[in-house]
Amino acid sequence: MKKKNKLRKEELQGIAFANIPLLGFCIFGLIPLIMSLFLSFNSFKGLRIHTAEYVGFENFKEIFKDDLFYQSLGNTAFVLLATVVALILSVIISALIATNVRGAKGFKAIYFVPYVCSMVAITFMWKWIYDYNYGVLNTTLMDWGWISEPIDWLGSEDYYRTAMFILLVWSSMGFNIILLTAALIAVPRELHEAAEMDGYGEVRRFFKITLPLISPTIFYLLIVGLIGSLQEFTRFQIMTGDGGPGYQGLTVVFYLYQKLFNASGGSDLGVASAMGWVIAVLISAVTLLNFKMQKRWVNYD
Repeated sequence: MKKKNKLRKEELQGIAFANIPLLGFCIFGLIPLIMSLFLSFNSFKGLRIHTAEYVGFENFKEIFKDDLFYQSLGNTAFVLLATVVALILSVIISALIATNVRGAKGFKAIYFVPYVCSMVAITFMWKWIYDYNYGVLNTTLMDWGWISEPIDWLGSEDYYRTAMFILLVWSSMGFNIILLTAALIAVPRELHEAAEMDGYGEVRRFFKITLPLISPTIFYLLIVGLIGSLQEFTRFQIMTGDGGPGYQGLTVVFYLYQKLFNASGGSDLGVASAMGWVIAVLISAVTLLNFKMQKRWVNYD
């Protein structure tokens, strides 16, 4: 009887500990999710929930009538492009590192540093680099004689996207390179030796053997990178808190933030919640499309 009671007690303790993550999901995930769905169908005065007034799909209609929303989608597509370019460059650099080039461990550490550092700290560093008056980039270019006067990297529509593209690519490569290098090292040498005996050159071996074998890793990094790009906010908000010149830095999540907290423009909790659901559907659609397309290029054999 005592043994049975002890087992019962241990079972209850196990259930209690197992339910802790479930409780956390309900409090910080499920309940806010249901609440945001409710908010998206209501109109509010500022951020006061008690002023809720049911408006149906009017919040969603307002979003799709907003030209600035479409511009924010275009800016987010620009971030997606930077993510894809960063992944391609990561594959190339990882292939070079995996060939046991001299100082490979040092290169991996250097490339990985941006990933382990705080995104906020990294962004402030680049903001200082791009500074118009005392930025190291302008100072260096002027010292080398490449420019005669400072460039307003973050305040000019001609240079803003170039500056942000460099930041996005540079900061996205560290994590990619570590995983890709590990995948490349795991490729069996016997396959390369057999292909070399069949007359395959180095480039042909890479595309016919190496690339298919590391394609699952590339697919994982692509999915994670695209989801992160669709949620991009921090770097653009720090660089230019108002959305950048010509609103070129206004991503969809940044625009949601402005809709919610911009008191001067009339904060609208309902529209912001509706926009959050639109973004969620967009992320789901992009992810599902990638999973559907993976059959054409990802090799799990």
